[in-house]
Amino acid sequence: MSEPAGALQGVRVLDLGDGIASSFAARLLGDFGADVVKLEPPGAGDATRRLPPLHPTAPEPERSLLFQYLNWNKRSVALDIADARSHEALRRWVEGGDILFESFAPGTLARWGLGVDTLLAWNPRLVVVSVTNFGSTGPYAGYAASDLVLQAMGGIMHISGRVDLPPLKHGLNQSAYCAGLNAAYAGMAALVAAQADGVGEHVDVSMQECLASELVMNQPYYSFMGAVQGRRSATQDPFQGEPIATRKGYLTVQSGPTRFESFADLFGREEFRTPEYAQRVKRNTRTAEVRAVLESCVANRDAKDLFEQGARMRLLLGVVQGAPELLQCDHLAARGAFRTVAHPVGGTWKFPAELARMSATPMSVRSAAPRLGEHGGRDAGWAPRNETRGRPSPGPARLPLAGLRVLDLSYVFAVPYMGALMSDLGAEVIKIEGTHRLDQTRSGAFGPHLDNDPGDEPWNRSGAFHMLNRGKQSMLLDLASEEGRAVFRKMVESADFVLENYTPRVMRGWGLHYEELRRINPALIMLSNTGYGSTGPWSEFPSQGTTLEATMGITQYTGYRGDKPWKVGQSYPDFLACWSGLTALFAALHHRRRTGQGQWIDLGMYQLGVAAMPEALLQWQLTGTEPKRIGNEDELHVPSNLYPARGDDRWVAISVTSDMQWRVLARHVGLDGDARLATEAGRREHRELVDAAVARWTAAHDAWETTRLLQSGGIAAGPVLNNRDLLLDPHLRARGFYEYVEHPQPVGLRPVIGRPYRMRHRTPRIQGPAPRLGEHGPSAKARPGATTIPGALDMQEALQSRTVTALDADYRERLGIATHRKETA
Repeated sequence: MSEPAGALQGVRVLDLGDGIASSFAARLLGDFGADVVKLEPPGAGDATRRLPPLHPTAPEPERSLLFQYLNWNKRSVALDIADARSHEALRRWVEGGDILFESFAPGTLARWGLGVDTLLAWNPRLVVVSVTNFGSTGPYAGYAASDLVLQAMGGIMHISGRVDLPPLKHGLNQSAYCAGLNAAYAGMAALVAAQADGVGEHVDVSMQECLASELVMNQPYYSFMGAVQGRRSATQDPFQGEPIATRKGYLTVQSGPTRFESFADLFGREEFRTPEYAQRVKRNTRTAEVRAVLESCVANRDAKDLFEQGARMRLLLGVVQGAPELLQCDHLAARGAFRTVAHPVGGTWKFPAELARMSATPMSVRSAAPRLGEHGGRDAGWAPRNETRGRPSPGPARLPLAGLRVLDLSYVFAVPYMGALMSDLGAEVIKIEGTHRLDQTRSGAFGPHLDNDPGDEPWNRSGAFHMLNRGKQSMLLDLASEEGRAVFRKMVESADFVLENYTPRVMRGWGLHYEELRRINPALIMLSNTGYGSTGPWSEFPSQGTTLEATMGITQYTGYRGDKPWKVGQSYPDFLACWSGLTALFAALHHRRRTGQGQWIDLGMYQLGVAAMPEALLQWQLTGTEPKRIGNEDELHVPSNLYPARGDDRWVAISVTSDMQWRVLARHVGLDGDARLATEAGRREHRELVDAAVARWTAAHDAWETTRLLQSGGIAAGPVLNNRDLLLDPHLRARGFYEYVEHPQPVGLRPVIGRPYRMRHRTPRIQGPAPRLGEHGPSAKARPGATTIPGALDMQEALQSRTVTALDADYRERLGIATHRKETA
């Protein structure tokens, strides 16, 4: 039986990228069925061909296992686009293509005579996706960066780690995979629009903004109450996801909707039935005691056994896993998350290979990564198109989802954010809510209420809800009742998308699973997002971002040098799910426009983690070793670390990646005469000496002063920015990353995180504020039934523990809210 055609069958993609992010984005489109051609220089090829892990016996330039991961489902054509003599051949590729990915430094293509204007002149329907450190425009557009610098300037590091320790970056190369996912979905969005209206596009993706987009629950601390958020407390509640050592492995434990007393059954300790332990406020007054009891409960048990036993009891638990556990995981195997791919000269390896399960057009690995120039050189080109219908004449550019309707049944985080971004792109999004179960972000369980005051209607004052649900309508509907389900089925008749993130049994129990809904509307595209997917032995396990982060593997490779695994950021798996889901949705939409066929997307968050950590999985298969937890350091490059700057909790990230860059820095730190440090090998040997000298120098200077000095010398450097810094940052303001949105009183005008990309001919924008509860249904003054609403945050305790480092009474003035209102009146 032949394999079904991919969702992007017939789409032609050019990969000009020279890094992880753009190569990953282009490959994802290949996994959905596109024809992807990689144009790379003859001889050495793409720079990703030299990225570790490297096969020791494979020939150059086919040694990189990471290159294999980033480039299957592609053809390789040897073409040096920097050479003007190649431009005639390049033009033929561009004229026949649909979408082009590139990741050169801003201005590079223009210097070669290949600027975006030229590419769009050659093919006015082409979508060009540029992936750069800080975007193609703005004050920092020319800045050098590394994963460390991007995580610092993206704001993630400021909330990661512990208050009495330096900020902490995510392990491995997360900024690159985050940017790749955003480039894939934004590029697909532009392609869907261009194929409908005939107008090509330039999508300008900023890697810094991709990371800053992860702060949708943290940014409101400042924009809604003037609080500068800090890192985790040194004495935090052990039931908030901190990895706890067991006899074998680490367990993460999260209090959640299940009765806390169930932990007494799991751990066999009656203390967990008492209010002193079960109530979070009381638990916080005796964290050392609670921690000691919890540690004693798990000391003689294995983390994996506890995780599986507790999950079957509906408790929120995670187990810290690394490459060996993930590669042998029965659930991932049952889900088909891995593919074994044989390369002609680079060996046979097991790769993570499926972001989402598509019911009609499965993702697939059809060919191994190509050998350099395997598919020709200057004389190669696309085969003639076999089109059954003409392409549209260029007309007014429209937003990608204009005229489409989304029914959003989701709550909390990943899928609500997905729906908000679909609204930004022109869709009508109807959030269907039930008064019996408020979205936790609406209740204020995540993030602050306006000015730290729940007020009379706290469900309409939550900063996180306003960020995650902007531009939507709200309709109250009780899907637990037959009457409510009948109304919903009627709405499905005219819907284009349904988004939901209930556990698999819920929609089946209501008779609202995809097979039922497609009978009502065969063109419907439905996305179901769950922690572990709708199939497999763990499919019914409950999940939450913190516990998933451990189980999916990222926590294993994150942490201070010599310390245990650490959690970083906030709900990181939700962002991977949001961006992956959007890519799948746009692929499904393209398929529907071609065939009229809808489909079901089964998105399991757990398996997305392995897709963002291929280096660890491949290193384990190659050498039987894993990447070490080394804090903010780089295994190869020294100095590459986080250093103190002048001021309270101020830090600067610096990444030196060449001996020439070291000579520039060495003059500033007083080590320019030390011959031992002239080479990278020498600096690695004397890492502590180098780091100490750099730290003494940076501590005497403002972080921005150091940044500008080193950037002028071509060295990647940048300050760790907090949520206030980001909102006031001149670069992000110049790029319009934050959009000022007028909300109903008492909220008023507030800055809201937009999207990490810009489009030239279309203007995605926040369509309006988040809705009041039930605002667009029969009762605009709806009130929820019995539900728990958190009270005001204890700001005195937060300031004392430094989980909040400052509280600005004048935050509205600093944000320029009144000024902005006058300017836009």
